[in-house]
Amino acid sequence: MAADRQREEMPYLQPGSSWNSFRILSQAPERSRLEESEAFQEAMGLEATLPFVQTVVMSLAPYPPGCAVALNAAVKHRWLHVAKEERRSLLLTLWQLRSLQASIPALVAGALSVGSAPVFGRAAGLERKQVEAAFGQAVATLLVELQQFAAIELTLRSSGDLSPGKVDLAMSLFTAQKAQSRSTESLIVFLANQAAELRLLSMAKKGPEAAQRAILGTKVYAALANLLGLGRIKDELEDAAFEILHPEERRDLRQLLGGPEGEALVNSAVHELQEALENGQRLKDLSALRVSGRAKSPYSTWKKMRQKHLRFEEVLDRAAIRVVLDAPTAERAEELCLEVRSILAELWTIRKKQKDYINNPKANGYRSLHLVAERDGQPFEVQIRTEEMHRQAEYGSCGHWEYKAGKTFAMSKAQGAGAEIFAGLDVDGDGRIDKLELQRALQQVGVEASLDEVSDMMEVFDSDGDGTVDFREFWKALVTTWFPLVSGTHRPRKRSE
Repeated sequence: MAADRQREEMPYLQPGSSWNSFRILSQAPERSRLEESEAFQEAMGLEATLPFVQTVVMSLAPYPPGCAVALNAAVKHRWLHVAKEERRSLLLTLWQLRSLQASIPALVAGALSVGSAPVFGRAAGLERKQVEAAFGQAVATLLVELQQFAAIELTLRSSGDLSPGKVDLAMSLFTAQKAQSRSTESLIVFLANQAAELRLLSMAKKGPEAAQRAILGTKVYAALANLLGLGRIKDELEDAAFEILHPEERRDLRQLLGGPEGEALVNSAVHELQEALENGQRLKDLSALRVSGRAKSPYSTWKKMRQKHLRFEEVLDRAAIRVVLDAPTAERAEELCLEVRSILAELWTIRKKQKDYINNPKANGYRSLHLVAERDGQPFEVQIRTEEMHRQAEYGSCGHWEYKAGKTFAMSKAQGAGAEIFAGLDVDGDGRIDKLELQRALQQVGVEASLDEVSDMMEVFDSDGDGTVDFREFWKALVTTWFPLVSGTHRPRKRSE
């Protein structure tokens, strides 16, 4: 009966009974073809209508009927509760998640969490019980975790400049919250949202807030995406941030890297290599083969030039070629990767420096052969991998994520950054956070709480029972109970309960 009442209050939230069991695994449309389409561009306009945006969302994949109803309902609800200029995030976020072959619950949660409005509460027009009734427990759980991630972000943004210590603290906080959840899915949705919002900021008038978020995007969110092996989201975050922080350098490098001559050179090399691999007799048992090429991204080129003090002409891996293959067994596919390297060595000049990430994977599970080949004096970075290695590199592998507090990040610097945040909350500077200061901290992350509710939270944080929270208690709570409580997603449990 309670579920029926919730549905009556939100009549358009009526997905099919089995919608959340689907995961769309068909190939996503080519990114460039979709983003350059007239329909996509029109849907990204400020004057786009809800029905038209929903039509474009439905074109991202062949959703079963129940899934389509659920996703359309989520898009409609969030459309009505975010600012007009933030509505475009819906399409960008869902495209990011669709490219990652996300589950339908993840897509629904992504739609319900875009923009600056809270996920739950009066401003969102949505409560957890309503989500559970309309969309199920999986979506509700994702939204709870997304609201906690949003509280971390708002805390970081309200604490001033992003120092190296705050970067370490941010990584610790996000990975700690991830460690408390059952999967990385909510963090992936959060990063997709951040990439969409940063891209919108890069398209709008730039300002101090955009610069602050761009720095957060490159130093924290792109690093998190890299830890998860989410190459696409990492690239999107870095490129959007680069456009915000260094627009002229990005424009110049895009011209240098993506000019007609460079594109023709890459295409010619790709064609020659593909022909050599297809016409040879040495790749027996080959079941799939794809050879592609592209210029190095403007951000990665700029970063390399700065770090190594190089001129553009001195960057040798300005173009890259990727070979992706498959075979009946994983073992045979890996053997064929080595065979491709041998054929390549006969076709072009191979430089000595090579990186074998197949036998020596990166910490995030990334596997591939990397080498630099020279063709007619032009150097190319060549990556050789299997279909499974490519899937992991593009879409991420959750199995290699480990939270190692005190090892992965410099905790001493993080603790110093934690002290800065604590000082910002301690308004009167007496070294303790009282109830009124905690209530103010809640307001900063969009949570309205009565003094009685604040007292209940205070009891959880206040281990010595003196009615306030000192830095020792604050630091202990920061990576455990602080954000689940101050985000408003959890009710504090009193010691007497």
